[in-house]
Amino acid sequence: MSTIMKTIYTKIKHRSESMPIKPHSTDSIPNQNLNKDITIQLVQPESSPDTDYVISRAFYPIFTIAIIAFDLFLLMLIYIVQQGTTITSDTWIKMGAKYVPCMKPLYSQTEQDVYNTQLKTQCELFFLPYQFFRFITPMFLHGSITHLISNLVYQALVEALLEGRYSMKILCLCYLLFGFSGNLMSALYNPKTISFGASGAVYGLVLFCIVDHIFRIFTIDDCHEKKRQFLMTFLVIPYFIMTIYSDVDCSDHTDHAAHIGGSIIGVLLAICLCKTPEFIVNRVPHGRIGVQSIALSLIFIYFVITLLIFYYLIPVNLK
Repeated sequence: MSTIMKTIYTKIKHRSESMPIKPHSTDSIPNQNLNKDITIQLVQPESSPDTDYVISRAFYPIFTIAIIAFDLFLLMLIYIVQQGTTITSDTWIKMGAKYVPCMKPLYSQTEQDVYNTQLKTQCELFFLPYQFFRFITPMFLHGSITHLISNLVYQALVEALLEGRYSMKILCLCYLLFGFSGNLMSALYNPKTISFGASGAVYGLVLFCIVDHIFRIFTIDDCHEKKRQFLMTFLVIPYFIMTIYSDVDCSDHTDHAAHIGGSIIGVLLAICLCKTPEFIVNRVPHGRIGVQSIALSLIFIYFVITLLIFYYLIPVNLK
């Protein structure tokens, strides 16, 4: 391990009470100048990413708490707007749920003439018919307390595991991209449905966390830390497997397209941001920079292709 050499210069003055000289030792140090400078070298171990992670810094889960508080606030707001707990489709559309007819023009002019007045009432006039914000807002909306809790449990767990290692800005950006990708994929596969929920973003976080901890197993040297990473990985994998085969929020309307969209960006962003094992880096031209460039290129291509398909190849109709 490389070290940092620190040099301390100190003046040691001759004092009979602090540095006595025995008579038999005078011959071994003839004419020694006790006022000269003495150099002392201290060796201090250099901090590394591995040691920094083992001795993790104290942190406050601000991002996790903020997301939970904001989701709870919006759920209460929806109940107030609806004046009850049974939410209608019109309320979901007004609150910003994913609804493709508000996000792009209808396919035929005839439908536009028939339904535009209705859409203006449902979607409001803000950026209609290109309400791009509906790729983001659904991730903060939940249909019930059960739906909210089912997302928040693993969301809080995964965010707590990641927030001590990544900055709040990075996590916030990743969370928005996960949700954006999930809602975009949902709009492609289910253009006639109204959808909402954070499951796409949560799936992105879960896949990001799984890749991050698997990479950590191969990039750290401490055996105890390897075991800890392995156990942490299996805290989040059960959620990923369970939600593939079951409806964890009991809504009976699981949007698997959103799960796929969030998972794709979760894996790609993890490859881009996490410390990649050496056996992968050594096989890619330009090493770590090459791995990041490939991941960023795939993310860019994915968003360009899916947005082009959504706006130009997928027709929207209300019939």
